[in-house]
Order: sequence, then C-alpha cells, then structure tokens
Amino acid sequence: MIFKSNLRSGPADASDLQKDSLIQFQHRHYFLLAVIFGIICPAIIPGVFWGDWSGGIYFSATLRLTIAHHVTHWLGSSPYDDELSPRDHLLSAILTMGEGYHNFHHQFPMDYRNAFHWYQYDPTKWFIALCAMLGLASHLRVFPENEIRKGMYTMKLKELKQMQDTIRWAPRAASLPVVTWEQFQQESRAGDRILVLISGFIHDVTSFVDLHPGGRRLIVSSSGKDMSSAFFGGVYSHSNAAHNLLSMYRVGVLLGGMETISEPSKAIPPSERLVIARKDADEVERKEQKSY
Repeated sequence: MIFKSNLRSGPADASDLQKDSLIQFQHRHYFLLAVIFGIICPAIIPGVFWGDWSGGIYFSATLRLTIAHHVTHWLGSSPYDDELSPRDHLLSAILTMGEGYHNFHHQFPMDYRNAFHWYQYDPTKWFIALCAMLGLASHLRVFPENEIRKGMYTMKLKELKQMQDTIRWAPRAASLPVVTWEQFQQESRAGDRILVLISGFIHDVTSFVDLHPGGRRLIVSSSGKDMSSAFFGGVYSHSNAAHNLLSMYRVGVLLGGMETISEPSKAIPPSERLVIARKDADEVERKEQKSY
C-alpha cells in the first residue's frame, strides 16, 4: 500500500515468509526495486539502444504502468464475481503477462494461478508449474474446483436472470379469471372472439387466425372446444415455440378444467419450465420454518 488506510485485513501467520531471506530483501527494498525495474530500466533501454529517451519514459515506463494498473479493472468480463471491479480479458492478459485474468485472482487470491483454464494466457502460472515439475517450487495452492465452478455458475445465472427480466411472459394463472364451461360456451358463440380451451386455459386466438400455419379454417372451427388432445399430438404435435406462443394468448382458466389433463406439466410452457428465481434470507427462513 502506498497510502495509509484505516482498513485492516486482519492478522495472518507470515512466519515462513519472514524466514525467507530473498522475500525479506524484496520487502525491505520494495520501493527502490519498483523504481529501478518498473521505471528506470524500461526508460533507459530504449534510450541506450535506439536513442529514444522520451519514448522510453512515456511509453515503456509511464504508459505501461498506467495500462497495467487500470486495464485489468475495466476491460473484459467478470466470470467469477461482479462485486469488485477486476475483470478478465485476453488482451489485458497479453499486455500484463497474465495479470489480465484479474477477476479470478481477486476472487481466489490463495490460488497460484491467475487463469483457471489451462489454455488461458498466463505465463506466470506456466512458469510456476514448470518450477514445481523441476522441484524448484512446492506446495502450490489451488482453490477447490467445485467452488470455482460454483462462482462461474452464479455469474451465468445472474446474466440469464437479467435476460429473463427483459422478456414478456405468459400471464400467471392466479391473475386470470376463473370461467365456467357455460360462460366459455357463451363467449365463444358471441362471435366477436375465437376462444379455444387447451390444458385447462382459455385462449383468445383471434389475432392469430390468419397466421396459423394450418390455415384459418382449423382455428375457426375449434372455437368453443377443448382442443387439448389435438394440440398435444392428436392432430399435430406442436413445437416448443408453438407452446410458448399459445401461452401468451391465455385469457382465463376453466373451472375444473385442469382435471381433463393427463399430464398437468403440459400446462407449463417449455420456456417457463426452467425459471431463475431470486431468494433472500427472509424467504429461506420462512420456508425452513414451514418444513418443521
């Protein structure tokens, strides 16, 4: 840390590091070594070999450090956690010798790797692994793979949840009026709407009549009828897309209509059989109390 802070990370047993003479040398002379190898050497080399002293200072030293410290926090994605700013990206990994997979590093700091997948550009990881193979390094620590994949899974669910929230879904059954068979027949005979019964739901398919691939006549002749068996393969086995679209035309629930379905799960559109739901602590506690 360059500046003092009131934040404290807590105690850690670093007795093994305190006994390592090389690490202690680096610790005692950190700022001097940082200036020599981070600024002076990158600036001198272009000046000595190519006579470009200003380029060495501005590009090899200053710009390089700026990119290395900032690109890892704004370029790329957050595949493991998005609570903090570090991100993963191949370009920043190339520019920073593997540090570009910064999201992984901050989420799993005990892991000797910067990149989880073997093919991701992380020369530091490969160098340490090679040293371990040659007996020059030992006790390489890795975070449990199950927990790493759990973080990946969580972030993918969050992304899918955001997409899910932008989609318009079929109306919930609880929000629809409950209609008797007699009312359903009366509305169908009125002639201003084409209503069909499928899976216990009444559907107003008036706007779909001229779009139906099977023709207008099939839809019109089905008004006021229970077409569940025909829709589920009796006449034609409709696609998942057809099931999803049909659910958007729901306008009511037939009183006792669900009893006519041999498989109640068919009333659920394929697109809604896997739904991402957010749980909070209060909800979990309520469900646990009900289970007792």
